[in-house]
Amino acid sequence: PGQIYNVNKQCELIFGLGSQVCPYMTQCRRLWCTSTEGVQRGCRTQHMPWADGTECEPGKHCKHGVCISKDPSEVSAVDGTWGPWSPFGSCSRTCGGGIKTAVRECNKPEPRNGGKYCVGRRMKFRSCNTEHCPKQRRDFREEQCADFDGKHFNINGLPPNVRWVPKYSGILMKDRCKLFCRVAGTTNYYRLRDRVIDGTLCGPETNDICVQGLCRQAGCDHVLNSKARRDKCGVCGGDNSSCKTLAGTFNTVHYGYNVVVRIPAGATNIDVRQHSYSGKPEDDNYLALANSRGEFLLNGNFVVSMFKREIKVRGAALEYSGSDNAVERINCTDRLEEELILQVLSVGNLYNPDVRYSFNIPIEDKAQHFLWDQFGPWQNCNRLCQGERKRRPICTRESDRLVVSDQRCDRIPRPVPLTESCNTECEIRWHIARKSECTAQCGPGYRTLDIYCAKYSRSEGKTEKIDDRYCSYQAKPDDKEVCHGDCNVGGWQYSSWSECSKSCGAGTRRRNAVCVNSVGTVLGDSKCSQQEKMIIQRCNEYTCPVWKTGEWSECLVTCGKGYKHRQTWCQVGEGQLDEGFCNSATKPESVQACQQQECAAWQVGPWGQCTTTCGQGYQMRAVRCIAGSYGTVVDDNECNAATRPTNTQDCELASCPDLRPSARERIPNHMGYGTEWRFGSWTPCSATCGKGTKQRYVSCRDLQGGVADESACSHLPKPPSRTECTVIPCGRWKTLEWTQCSVTCGQGKATRLVICTNYNNEIVNDSECDPDDQPLIQQECAMSSCPQRRQNYDRPGQ
Repeated sequence: PGQIYNVNKQCELIFGLGSQVCPYMTQCRRLWCTSTEGVQRGCRTQHMPWADGTECEPGKHCKHGVCISKDPSEVSAVDGTWGPWSPFGSCSRTCGGGIKTAVRECNKPEPRNGGKYCVGRRMKFRSCNTEHCPKQRRDFREEQCADFDGKHFNINGLPPNVRWVPKYSGILMKDRCKLFCRVAGTTNYYRLRDRVIDGTLCGPETNDICVQGLCRQAGCDHVLNSKARRDKCGVCGGDNSSCKTLAGTFNTVHYGYNVVVRIPAGATNIDVRQHSYSGKPEDDNYLALANSRGEFLLNGNFVVSMFKREIKVRGAALEYSGSDNAVERINCTDRLEEELILQVLSVGNLYNPDVRYSFNIPIEDKAQHFLWDQFGPWQNCNRLCQGERKRRPICTRESDRLVVSDQRCDRIPRPVPLTESCNTECEIRWHIARKSECTAQCGPGYRTLDIYCAKYSRSEGKTEKIDDRYCSYQAKPDDKEVCHGDCNVGGWQYSSWSECSKSCGAGTRRRNAVCVNSVGTVLGDSKCSQQEKMIIQRCNEYTCPVWKTGEWSECLVTCGKGYKHRQTWCQVGEGQLDEGFCNSATKPESVQACQQQECAAWQVGPWGQCTTTCGQGYQMRAVRCIAGSYGTVVDDNECNAATRPTNTQDCELASCPDLRPSARERIPNHMGYGTEWRFGSWTPCSATCGKGTKQRYVSCRDLQGGVADESACSHLPKPPSRTECTVIPCGRWKTLEWTQCSVTCGQGKATRLVICTNYNNEIVNDSECDPDDQPLIQQECAMSSCPQRRQNYDRPGQ
């Protein structure tokens, strides 16, 4: 880092712009810097050494706080290169959609001496265990908060048996993947972890999940980057055909709790609204919820919640607006797992309530039966060799065996997955590559063993070296073993080994052997142990280097013919080698031509006639921007303004006859007007969107076309050389969903929010968008005709 940022830049990065290294301080050991206001304000330090690589003296640099001579091998920059991807790790969840992570490091080699760091992603993710969790299981975020039960972190006022529950509402969007937990029974909440476990839902209202502390898109099938969504019936990937909508109103008043409607189990998309009698929050009518056992879940026992809150009912989250609203509301998109009783509490002046409700319920007229099919798709093998894979059970409709959402089979016990062995044609084990000769020719000794983790293929009889971590579940053999010299009269005397028959991919090497006694006399081979005779040995068993390629880059041009690039490197196993180790004749191409749409280009027409019949004048021609093989004329902004050909040029014909008067007759120059303003074409607009300016060249010319002083044209108004121009608007209109119709019967209105956004999808002022293109924010809607109902509200005693 010291080669990239010199010592003064290091001071600025730590203490601010203008800070410099303090003079006369010991170099390298500690970085002392001046104040940003100057050395007269003294020096300060954060007790850190100078960055490694910072030059301290000519030919020397800092390393670990000491000024040392530069190593010649460290002078050249080495760019970093990605190492191999690790295997995907364990799943972060056992059900409900977890995440597996694979990692690679920039260490093949690491960047050194100012070399560039690797470009690209360091981690990649994969969804796992996507089947739904059992209904009785707690919410995953709830489990993470419950892990802190009984821990009070020395916070004043918290009891020793404190219980923590998730905090959902009131959390900023950017903080949704942090673990905020609330003290049960209070409104106090704290951040207990900087990030939730991967696979945790970003919130109760979304399918998106948290990965490495960031909210990432996911579908209702719990798969990362999936676009699967629930239909209005609450079925993941459904077609809205399995439910129907029930809607109604309630406006009868009696003191106390009044039952509005029973919402059955299986209901989805619940929307309940109580409209205030007077248009003000305080109208003495309040929504309430109870379960089928008569236990209140909301606003029971004549105690009303004024503020927004969330009610959890067996995994379904219902949002309540609070009573302090002109329109009091309960809504829920989840599927109810038990019946709820909607009530309205009427007290005080006993104004008539105005409750409007709607929800979807499963269609019961066609009895459909669903069952688990054990023969779903096979999942990935859990090991490189001698592993096991499982079939994922799928939910099917009994009538036609159509695969449906797993939710249809929620009430049926999930079968035990079918399993089978996989990758059985190979075996992972510790492999003894070679043994050294015994250290003792006579009597006890030992020999060393070369051992590595290998994948052994039975069908091909090949042994491939792999990373030692794949053998981590097996005990690694000792790399030494006891041996015993036979003490024979004769012993083998060997020549040197020959060269290996192959440079890689398992070859052999040979040597000659002669049986001799202790004084070197040649004996017959029978005098030496045949078992010890070793004249052939396997060698170079490692895998041959091969060319590897990265992914192609994007085309380097946006139009016309260009090129795209990719990395190519020589690799053996998981290590990267110099390219000289691979066959250059088989090297894959790293550059490839690519053809984009044709570029827009300037097209010029022929020059027109000269503006004069004699002397100096100017002539003009048409300059257009065209694109495509048919020469379609497009906006000038599509072409490169810097290369735009000129559309005017000077021209000179034969000299004009001298018609000037004699000295006696000559008219003073200021009395005649032999000058005029001339101007060129407008430049392209300075803005690519919105308002900008464009310019043109304006000059005063005499009758011969020569440039005259501007005062000579003062008798004429000067044409503008700069003007405003408007291109396409910088913003674009974005519409949100239409609201429900304002009435449940008859003619009403629906509205929606229309906002102006820029091309980064950020909300900007409406003036940035074209007002003529603004979409409608209100439209009429027609519901079914209203039934004729007698009005009895004024009758006494009602």
